[in-house]
Amino acid sequence: MSRYLSLVDGKGDVWGVRIPDFPGCFGGGPTIEAAVADATRALREFAADMVTDGEEIPAPRAYEEVEQEIKAGGESWGIVVFIPLLLDQSRPVR
Repeated sequence: MSRYLSLVDGKGDVWGVRIPDFPGCFGGGPTIEAAVADATRALREFAADMVTDGEEIPAPRAYEEVEQEIKAGGESWGIVVFIPLLLDQSRPVR
């Protein structure tokens, strides 16, 4: 199972999670926990669509590489979490 560095930002009851290795893939919710859970589901669906389209899923980048990209873009870090990529692959249906 791969884990992707993700950035959490927000306050109060509005939180978002962005996964830099998958541009356009993000999650959100009223709490950090809900936003992370939503990002986990979003990553799973995003990656499944990539597989269906014949695209390769990118390997997780190193922390330092993502850090450089974020700093170069002038963004703040917020909170860093790692989102697992959980794919259903050849599971028997009962």
